[in-house]
Amino acid sequence: MGADHRRFSRKVLAVDVSARDEDGAGLLIFTSSDISAGGAFLKSDLLLEQEESLSLDLHLEGRLKPIRAQAKVVWVRRFPEPGEPAGMGVEFVSISEDDRAALLALVADDE
Repeated sequence: MGADHRRFSRKVLAVDVSARDEDGAGLLIFTSSDISAGGAFLKSDLLLEQEESLSLDLHLEGRLKPIRAQAKVVWVRRFPEPGEPAGMGVEFVSISEDDRAALLALVADDE
């Protein structure tokens, strides 16, 4: 997805992300390569399918509570070019206003 299609600015940032499927089963651990108030790119060799739903906990440095979001996979990079990681773009479909504000502040910190 090109930057001109995004609603939120992105920041290159490695954040530990724990995820569960929509039923709350299984635990997956990812690392983000970039993040915004609207979503993130999760680096992983284990790739889910587009439209799959996840419950995410984003563990930001210096923040006691994780940021929680319901997300869906919107695109998958299965065959990365050299220097690109495999992974998935996820969109936050449900996130509290406080958590979205924290992400907006994080991304704005570099602007």
